[in-house]
Amino acid sequence: MNDKNSYLSPFPRRLRLLIDETRVSQQEIADYVGVTRQAVSHWKDGKTIPDCFSFKKIAEFFKVPLEYLYGDTDSKVRENMALTESLGLSDEVIEKLQLWANYDEMGACLALTKILSYLMEEASFDKFVFEMQLMLRDYLESRFFEEEEWEDIPSDEVLQVALHTNEQLRKYGLQAVSRATIAASRRYRAMEVFSDATRVATERIYTGYRERLLERREGAGER
Repeated sequence: MNDKNSYLSPFPRRLRLLIDETRVSQQEIADYVGVTRQAVSHWKDGKTIPDCFSFKKIAEFFKVPLEYLYGDTDSKVRENMALTESLGLSDEVIEKLQLWANYDEMGACLALTKILSYLMEEASFDKFVFEMQLMLRDYLESRFFEEEEWEDIPSDEVLQVALHTNEQLRKYGLQAVSRATIAASRRYRAMEVFSDATRVATERIYTGYRERLLERREGAGER
């Protein structure tokens, strides 16, 4: 493995990330693990790797699972590893959902996770996510196309290619559309579909609350 690959391997990358996030010094890590600052510097740059004991101490120091340091999981919280693995959720999203489950802003309203459940149950929410997926695909392709693929080709040659393409398409009553334009169109479509999902979910929530209120009223009348 060359130096570049070693530098980009999971452990050095994640060690650098943890150092940046926590703003601790290499000396602090070295003191906790029981090694020199130079040893930590070599780990961070991928020049050497820690032994099993040092790996364990590093995980303890940053309060992350060993699996995170190894690159076997993207979760820094052991309790979240199963959800991260099965659903692809980040620690931040899992923590937010846990907070939302107990959050009641109005004192008499649905928990935020319940609102999210209503939205996600709608078929139009699926369409929203799919439109976002397609939009991101087209947007990323258009950005990479602009920034990399054509960077060595003179702009007048790119223009000639575009004009020739449009000229050929006009013969069939068609017109070339850029990836960026398609991405913008999909973004607008996604917003429309999401609006529809919120409208339908709101009506379902209202209907459910109305039925429960009627049931309570009838129950009170029977008493």
